[in-house]
Amino acid sequence: MDRKLAAILSTDVVGFSRLTALNEEPTLRALYACHDHIEELVRQNGGRIFSSAGDGLLAEFPSAVQAVRCSVDVLRRIRRHFDDLLEEPSLEFRVGINLGDVVVSGDDLLGDGVNIAARLQEMAPPSGICISGSVREHLHGKMTFTLISLGERALKNIPRPVHVYRVEWAQDLSDDDETAPRTPPLIRPGKDQPSIVVMPFDNLSGSSDEYFVDGVVEEITSALSRVRDFFVIARQSAFTFKGQFVDVRDIGRQLGVAYVVEGTVRRGGDRLRISVQLVDAEMRNQLWSERYEGATHEIFEFQDRIAAQVAGAVHPAIRSAEIELSTRRPPSSLRAYDFVMRAYPYLWGHNEESVTQAIPLLERAIAIDPVYGRAHAFLAWCHGQNLGYIWSKDPERELQITLAAIEAASRSIDDDPTALTAVGGAMSHCGDQARATVYLERALILDPNNAWAWARFGWVASYRGEPDHAKERFERAMTLSPADPLAFNMRMGFALALALAGSLAEAVSIARAVVARHPDVKWPYRMMTAWASMAGDEETARWAAGRLLAAEPDFTIQRYLTRPVFRSMPRWAEQMSEGLRKAGLPER
Repeated sequence: MDRKLAAILSTDVVGFSRLTALNEEPTLRALYACHDHIEELVRQNGGRIFSSAGDGLLAEFPSAVQAVRCSVDVLRRIRRHFDDLLEEPSLEFRVGINLGDVVVSGDDLLGDGVNIAARLQEMAPPSGICISGSVREHLHGKMTFTLISLGERALKNIPRPVHVYRVEWAQDLSDDDETAPRTPPLIRPGKDQPSIVVMPFDNLSGSSDEYFVDGVVEEITSALSRVRDFFVIARQSAFTFKGQFVDVRDIGRQLGVAYVVEGTVRRGGDRLRISVQLVDAEMRNQLWSERYEGATHEIFEFQDRIAAQVAGAVHPAIRSAEIELSTRRPPSSLRAYDFVMRAYPYLWGHNEESVTQAIPLLERAIAIDPVYGRAHAFLAWCHGQNLGYIWSKDPERELQITLAAIEAASRSIDDDPTALTAVGGAMSHCGDQARATVYLERALILDPNNAWAWARFGWVASYRGEPDHAKERFERAMTLSPADPLAFNMRMGFALALALAGSLAEAVSIARAVVARHPDVKWPYRMMTAWASMAGDEETARWAAGRLLAAEPDFTIQRYLTRPVFRSMPRWAEQMSEGLRKAGLPER
């Protein structure tokens, strides 16, 4: 059985059966005319048609560039054809292109390489082109078209996911203008994927350190690749710039990225110093920077630690930049992704007012894109907070809303650690720590450097009566993202683990620091009041109880005990309620 590598182009007509049923003869006449054009253009671009059935054609090309160029020529020619022949019905073709191994059977080609092209064609919009990641890798510097990343997709009867891109071919550049400058294609992210590249770091020491410098970049790239919030350019593409001085704006345009990670490495005696910065490629603004130092004999452990910390820090820095970008966008052009970005700052407020502002933004995102898993996941997180922090006046209804949002999110978040974490956190607030664990463990398998997942996993451990595990997880979260907007929540979680382990005075001290820095966050006063009372610190307990009632005049112990998380820790619930009672808080 002979095999070969080939670029396969698959095309068909959108809604051809319906058009034929409505107006058969003119439709067939238009199809035959279009197929004549397609066959001519395939030959001109070095390809051959090896299969035709009804309105569909399959063609092979010796290169990915020729296949993409031919597909654009086809769509442009057909568009002009129907402009000239207004009496004919207008047919809209769609194209899929894959570069892969195929089986040669006489004049025919078979196998997954062909099947993937056909599946991509089915995904393409009318007058659109979808290509696989294998095709995209061969287009750098050779074509002018913008590529929109659609992320990894599971294709029918294809055993592995395929990264898919849409070709934006309808540009101002005329296909007859051979003098126009040829710039590399711009790879732009999909709705939930800002794009980033880790550039080769500058080695400020001797050549003997080159392997370590390259290793750091590889580890950071690998760590960031596990963060599904953004699309990360492969190391091989980034290293084509090694040894060159290139402006970050040019890097952004050539690699199609919005953000660039740069760095330097210097060895001095037995010490290593690595400086890293994150830059907005278009504006050239530095969004974040950090310096790391360690001993040379810990070189590989040091490398892993840097990779984890950079991934943890870059994530919220990019998120902040995307939030700012969405707020500058005119309301008329907002997408589902933009509404989620606008909701982001309110997701971490940890007060009723913030959640109230986030929910309608997330609902608008879902109205635009009903299957946007992350929007459903964050909606579950918001309603879960209403339930867990007893902000809702109707906890039973809030529980049902939260579970419904979790169910809607669960259908499409298998590979999204942030959404899995949001759902895990919401499920934890619902009191089901076993199911919460499933979601959070999945999130951490996909992204071991996800600080929020580690923090929520810490809360789950506390609610399961495992304070030692909880402390370890909160420490991991705080190490990964010390400047995280949820850092106060991590500290309160660590304080709860201390309280559960009997270190009440330490827990109260942490809670006091949190409420001093975050006066708008009210729920820590509840815990601080109970812990201080349990520790015999009546003065602090009375002070915290007064602050709590000023912030929540309708607070009662009975209502507090309706929190679903207390179901798995009844003894602790009794101790907390007794502490609140001693501090003078109302029973009901």
